[in-house]
Amino acid sequence: MVKQEGCGCSKAWKIIVLSFIKCSIGAGSFGLPYALSKAGYATGATSIIIMGLISYKTMLLMVHSKSIILNNFLLNLADPLLEGSDGEQDDTRKSFRNLERPSMKGGEDSAGAPQPSFDYISNRALFIYSTLGEGAWGKMGRIVSELAVFLLMVGICAGYMIFIGSNFTSALNDLGLDDGGIGRLIVVPLLPCLLSLLRTYEILAKVASLGIFCVVGALLIIFTFGPIESTGFISLGDLDAANMSELPGVLGVSAFLLAIHPAVMSMAEETDDEDELKSALGWGCFAVITVNTSLALFGYLLWGDEVDGYIFCNVNSHGLITAIKFLLVVELMCSLPLALRPPIEIAEKLLNLEGEGNDTTKRNVVRVTIVLLSYALTIGVPVFQDLLELVGGVCGGAVGFFIPPLCHARLLLICDDDLLGYTSRWEKSKAIALDFFLTSLGACVMVWTMYGSILKLMAPEDGAGDIC
Repeated sequence: MVKQEGCGCSKAWKIIVLSFIKCSIGAGSFGLPYALSKAGYATGATSIIIMGLISYKTMLLMVHSKSIILNNFLLNLADPLLEGSDGEQDDTRKSFRNLERPSMKGGEDSAGAPQPSFDYISNRALFIYSTLGEGAWGKMGRIVSELAVFLLMVGICAGYMIFIGSNFTSALNDLGLDDGGIGRLIVVPLLPCLLSLLRTYEILAKVASLGIFCVVGALLIIFTFGPIESTGFISLGDLDAANMSELPGVLGVSAFLLAIHPAVMSMAEETDDEDELKSALGWGCFAVITVNTSLALFGYLLWGDEVDGYIFCNVNSHGLITAIKFLLVVELMCSLPLALRPPIEIAEKLLNLEGEGNDTTKRNVVRVTIVLLSYALTIGVPVFQDLLELVGGVCGGAVGFFIPPLCHARLLLICDDDLLGYTSRWEKSKAIALDFFLTSLGACVMVWTMYGSILKLMAPEDGAGDIC
């Protein structure tokens, strides 16, 4: 672990915090003020905070679940899985409990507990989100987890496409250019199709990592020029404090922004110190809640019911907004292939197209098909705000708020007590009760937001999230 001189934080801690912020503050954040204008400032802001705290808790449950699975299964497999000399292997074994080794082919052990397959979970680096489902529920858990991630990422990519297309056209209009929609058709979906065919994303990842500067730039412009160009902040007495019928919208957008749980497993590889990981996730979550809640309240208090679907569109008169739009389009266009990577990998694995020796043409067809699937979703749900609510509430709710506590509860029920880290059965019982409460809450969020989204799609509101 590398410590930075003059700073008490390690390099890994900083990477995790910045990664968390990069994943959770972006295009979706600019839609929060509009969601707040519908749900009311009190219920809306409170919901954002509560969803953030619950998200942090479910991330901690994932970290604990990973520890349980690794202790119970991973390092007790066959000896070839342990790298290093015999002495190093012995030291590694001593750091874990001496458990009975499970079958290397998966299935169930003598106690009926599901076992991960050898090829799917052979080392720490391969511990991904779906491994959580497999470790708790076996093959079916892995399938459900992969399906949830697949649908979430396809939905996120569809949101990116709407944001890219609308803001590209808007930026051209700001410059007095009108391409009749041809430019937007080229940008989406043609470029994403071409970018998805790349075999390596290193350059795109570097460009996408600069996207945080675009977001920060947009936020600075909003906070600086917003009060100058508006008529001033609106009194709370003139604004709606609560509108429960529109609350599913805020819950859906919040879930969209906070459902970064698949990325948490990658972040966890940055450090072997569990306390450091928890600290980094906590501070990252605090930063995200603070920025998103402040942005939502700021926009609603400044523009009230006139706030746009993209809040920076309310600062039309400043030329930097046009530059911000172009920068965000470039950043999201580079991020799009990275977001497509999980569903592409899941599809290629399902069709046995992994590896260098497989048919390149078939792999390219799969990749283009997934891009077009995302594009088809934008046609069915063309409004950015509506898509955020639907994808965030249903898919994000499943990935971030339903599956993690459900898997954690399952592991607590099937694993030996001495592997769980609890000092008493009462403490374990409280943890299980909390898991089931969070699972029920996640199910309610999913059903409620899906119901609200269906109603909106059946009777869309004029001007909801209009292009600026």
